[in-house]
Amino acid sequence: MIARAAALLAVVAALAGCGSSSDGASGARADYVKALNSAQSGLASRFTKLGEKITPTSSAKQDRATLGAYETVVDSTVSQLRAIDPPTGLETLHRRFTAQLAGYGSAVRTARARITGDDPRAILAAQGDLQASLQRTGRQLNATIEAINKNLKD
Repeated sequence: MIARAAALLAVVAALAGCGSSSDGASGARADYVKALNSAQSGLASRFTKLGEKITPTSSAKQDRATLGAYETVVDSTVSQLRAIDPPTGLETLHRRFTAQLAGYGSAVRTARARITGDDPRAILAAQGDLQASLQRTGRQLNATIEAINKNLKD
């Protein structure tokens, strides 16, 4: 079930290219890109480590624990993003990006709360809802990342 969380990783990894510009970024913009890349790198690294713990035979208890670990990673990254002071013109996009990532954490929290036993139907329902939420969040994050990149290149 948790393997769907990797979808977010691909979206957030797009931040690594954020702000590359042939005419050079201002100091504030360069610092912003560096801070975003740092948050992305930490998230990617921790997601990769968690992904190694995922197996098709994991129990509901193990799934809950793994989802809890994902929550912690997302919450930490959201805190890191909230501490970033975006340059002028990027404040709204940065808040949107941070809120969207926080929404991902909420979806994981909801899925974890729904896996309370070993009922395969409940687990599959939680899995499906989490997958849909990840896809929706991925589309939102992609759009916001595109807008941030566009703003940084202008």
